[in-house]
Amino acid sequence: MNTSACSLGHRARPLSAKPVAEVAHPGPRPPAAATTFAHRSRWVGRVVSAIITLFIVSCANFAPPPAITPALIANARPDHASAKDLATGRNLFVSRCLECHTLPSVAKHSPDEWPTLVSRMSGRANLSASDQSAIIAYLRAASTTHH
Repeated sequence: MNTSACSLGHRARPLSAKPVAEVAHPGPRPPAAATTFAHRSRWVGRVVSAIITLFIVSCANFAPPPAITPALIANARPDHASAKDLATGRNLFVSRCLECHTLPSVAKHSPDEWPTLVSRMSGRANLSASDQSAIIAYLRAASTTHH
């Protein structure tokens, strides 16, 4: 052990002595590649989470489809649809269309566009002719109702 005195007369501490503040040695450091990989993994995870969140929020339609109201029933007169037909159409619209995609706003298309759109998607949604008629009647009435 080195026990010589310095120029000020202080004795040098032996090399094997514990640090003054009694701080333990942190141990071996992980290799730089492991630290970089862990940092990148956290960063990629955060980016992926942000993208998924943005995708969900951008696709979500927060406004529920319009309820069956007297105004909506009045708009359904040209299609000879009853309140019961409209309620069936709304329920089918909500349940069956959500199986493949988010619900579009009923005002997104005109009353004349809805029959073609529903017909085009009816095969994927496995809709019967009466299901299609009910959904079309609801969407045509709802798209002309001022909300």
